[in-house]
Amino acid sequence: MKHIKKTEGTHYKTPEQREERRALGYAFGIHALLIVFMLVGFVSAPKTPNPVQVELWADGVAPNASEPETDPQADKAEAPPQPQAEPEPAPEPEAKPEPEPEPEPQPAPQPEPQPQPEPEPEPPPPAVQPDVAKPAPEIDPDIALEKARKEREQQERAAAEKAAVEKAAAEKAAAEKAAKEKAAVEKAAAEKAAAEKAAAEKLATEKAAEQAAKEKAAAEKAAAEKAAADKAAAEKVAAEKAAQDKAAREKAAADKAAADKAAAEKAAKDKAAKEKAAAEKAAADKAAADKAAAEKAAKDKAAKEKAAADKAAADKAAKEAAEKKAAAEKAEKEAAAKKAAADKAAAAKRAALREAMRGDVLGAAGMPGGSADRNQAGGGGGDGGYASKVRSCVRRGVIYNVPPQRGSRNPTVQYTVQLNPDGTPNNVSIRGSGDARFDEAVRKGILGCSPFPKPPSGKYPSSITGDYRMYD
Repeated sequence: MKHIKKTEGTHYKTPEQREERRALGYAFGIHALLIVFMLVGFVSAPKTPNPVQVELWADGVAPNASEPETDPQADKAEAPPQPQAEPEPAPEPEAKPEPEPEPEPQPAPQPEPQPQPEPEPEPPPPAVQPDVAKPAPEIDPDIALEKARKEREQQERAAAEKAAVEKAAAEKAAAEKAAKEKAAVEKAAAEKAAAEKAAAEKLATEKAAEQAAKEKAAAEKAAAEKAAADKAAAEKVAAEKAAQDKAAREKAAADKAAADKAAAEKAAKDKAAKEKAAAEKAAADKAAADKAAAEKAAKDKAAKEKAAADKAAADKAAKEAAEKKAAAEKAEKEAAAKKAAADKAAAAKRAALREAMRGDVLGAAGMPGGSADRNQAGGGGGDGGYASKVRSCVRRGVIYNVPPQRGSRNPTVQYTVQLNPDGTPNNVSIRGSGDARFDEAVRKGILGCSPFPKPPSGKYPSSITGDYRMYD
């Protein structure tokens, strides 16, 4: 690459621009020379001579002969054609600069060709003097004139042709000379341009090589510096990693020691807490037992006091009852009759259910008067195991503070529970005992028994009917 240096206030031209200017000047000079040669040729061209008239005189022959008349039209027609001016050649287009070819070895400079000397124009031929015919008395003057005119025309035609040939030769020689000079100039310019181009390329190559050497040295230096920096960075990273590993090991050891210490402390705390909880539980159990014993003693005392009060009231009531015994007996008889009718209807219903269900299921259902009912009431016989299972399952869900029993009264809840195939209760219907809170507690206990204990037969009935007594 050629480096172009520009200075302020100075217009610098590259070698290619100078060569283009020089070639343009040569082209203009050659065309100007061609135009000058053409003008000189046009000016020096001989003009067509006017027709010449010759008078021939003969002594004693045709004294009355008149002068021959010439036909101007014929002379004009027979006159040789005048040479026409050749058109000026169109100026050649300026040659556009072609792309520079690859540098080739510079050939040895050849000597510039010497311009050939221009051929000297040949002198025009001398005018041919027509021979004066000797008077011949026997020749007709008209014939002699016609003959002389023809000879003259032939001479003029030959001279014109010779002049045209000489002019063409001169123009051709001038054109060849101009072409040779132009070729020599172009060749010299091309050789000079090639030499300048080769020198510039050589200089550019040397500069590029020098720049490449500098860049290579800089790259090697940068690579060495980078390698040193990378090595230092790697050593630094290795040192940092070693320090981190050491710190991590120390931290892991410290964490492990702290974890062991925390585990030991936790174990000690857990042990102390367990011992404390056990002591507190033992104290609470003892306090609860003492409280229960105190409450039981208070209840017993209250029961005794209440029994004494009840006995006094009973005695008083017995006296009053004696007075009302007649009316009461009548009312009791009527109530007994109603109860007997109700018990009879219930017994009939139970009998129908017993016939519809198997004996073991009826016994497990706790029907009043059956074996399960007796087991629930504390009697023996029948499938007491399943009845106790049902009662235990229901009792776990009954939340009710049972008061001390007064006399022989024992509130009883009669229930019927609809069971799903998996033994879970679906619906519960109860016949109250007179205590709504106790009835609701029993209903929740029945619903809480889910699923019911499986019967000995292994299959749940669609419903179970039973009694739940407060003081069983």
